[in-house]
Amino acid sequence: MRVRERRVVRMAVAAGVAALVAGVAMGAATRVLMRLVGLAVGHPAEFSWPGTIAIAVLFALLAVPAAATAAAPRAVRTGGRWVTAAVAGLGCARNGISDAQAVVLAEGGRLWLLAALIVAFGAAVVAFGWLAQRVALGWAGRRVKE
Repeated sequence: MRVRERRVVRMAVAAGVAALVAGVAMGAATRVLMRLVGLAVGHPAEFSWPGTIAIAVLFALLAVPAAATAAAPRAVRTGGRWVTAAVAGLGCARNGISDAQAVVLAEGGRLWLLAALIVAFGAAVVAFGWLAQRVALGWAGRRVKE
């Protein structure tokens, strides 16, 4: 196998590993944040392992655009990261809106906590694409300047 082909294979494997790592990390982060939102509105939720695994797999699939564009030119890399953030953010917002009634019925003193948790979801979504790209580059043994 030629050197260029090896690099392509290494980057493809790195992108797959990065998507998996970022998906598991984001899945865990969203489960923790979902639990905190439930506690904040006084509605503790119970989570199942199959549901948690499904969320991690979904986020791993959503991380593919960011991970696959990690070694691309800056504009493509940034686009891949924001596509990942936009799609993951839309999914998180859609889930959050489905629980809007619980948020509206929350006690007034807890609204600051809910606002902080919403911001935390946003920060996690933005960091999600960045993490996928960093892990992909690390596994591929490459460094790209921002």
